[in-house]
Amino acid sequence: MENENLGLNFINKVVLMRVSMLLIFVFASMYSTAQKKPLDHTVYDGWQSIGEKKISNNGKWIAYTIDVQEGDGQMVIQQTSGSRKMIIPRGYNVSITNDNRYAVFLVKPFYKDTREAKIKKKKTDELPKDSLCIIGLENDSLIKMA
Repeated sequence: MENENLGLNFINKVVLMRVSMLLIFVFASMYSTAQKKPLDHTVYDGWQSIGEKKISNNGKWIAYTIDVQEGDGQMVIQQTSGSRKMIIPRGYNVSITNDNRYAVFLVKPFYKDTREAKIKKKKTDELPKDSLCIIGLENDSLIKMA
């Protein structure tokens, strides 16, 4: 008789534990779904991705762009061994010279300026233009040509 009670107590404990785990899982899943932000176009606009990627001939410099869905992206030029990092707003199409001393790239006009010009249906030659830039990797000197 005592063995039967021990068996029933064990089964009751197992059933009780399974039911309590199920209830915890149900309540936890209901709570987590209530906290999620809905996906719509405003969320997509904030997503970023790595665009262009370049490595210098000697491997000491890397350059990459961080592209956004809508708005102004940025370009990063970074030393692979060290903490030197240059962030260039709206930079793209980078090339590092063969002697690894300079980075040559373009800088887009502000997104809002280009968008406003397109909304006003300006001619192509009236749209804001990109700028050509050269940056010295050894001394951070910058030359910008409109």
